[in-house]
Amino acid sequence: MEHLLNIDNVSLIYHTLTDETLAIESISMYADENEFISVVGPSGCGKTTLLSLISGVITPSSGKITLRGQPISEAKNKTGYMFQRDHLFEWRTVWQNIKLGPEIVGDKSPETTKYLDGLLSKYGLQDFKHKYPKHLSGGMRQRVALIRTLALRPELLLLDEPFGALDYQTKKVVIQDVNDIISREQKTSILVTHDIGEAASLSDRIIVLSHRPSVVKKVFTSKLRSIPLIEERKKTREYQELIDEIWKELI
Repeated sequence: MEHLLNIDNVSLIYHTLTDETLAIESISMYADENEFISVVGPSGCGKTTLLSLISGVITPSSGKITLRGQPISEAKNKTGYMFQRDHLFEWRTVWQNIKLGPEIVGDKSPETTKYLDGLLSKYGLQDFKHKYPKHLSGGMRQRVALIRTLALRPELLLLDEPFGALDYQTKKVVIQDVNDIISREQKTSILVTHDIGEAASLSDRIIVLSHRPSVVKKVFTSKLRSIPLIEERKKTREYQELIDEIWKELI
């Protein structure tokens, strides 16, 4: 079956002048349209490395990665990457920040301008369009960062610990914001996180990686995304059972 994203028997070996290290070993996984997948595993197991492979930044030592059947090396512009920190340019306004991607690729079309303006309006940032990042709360900054990631209309979003730098209260708000935006824009997403609560509350599937060299240890499925509010998902028995099962695989 052809999925949106296919990762087939991918391995990665890091080479130095004197040694080589097998970081990822024969990983196979997939992502379908509008699916939210989380990847969890022990520290240092290669979760972020896996995102780098999917984004095309790193080339696998063996195996292949395709997006809509196209080699990932030829589909880099179809993925969007959101980092732990928002990386907004402080000297650029909100509008100038979200236009960065289209500027880089030379897209000055009225359609793109209208699309970006629509995203600002849709997600409550229109009044801050000409403000600088220093005037935004932490949650608003992450919202701007996500809209900037959406600017080039990627088919696949890669989220690398996007909530890790936020305080507890801000994190609760931002997780709901990101969930709502991704759901509304119908984007396929892959989240890397150390927080199994994030993974359990946000995902259709949770992929657990082993210690290095990483292999897929177990895959869990969830129906919690049918519940609109994250906090309500966390009150369910399924959420707690999922947390317990994931934790057993990590210890």
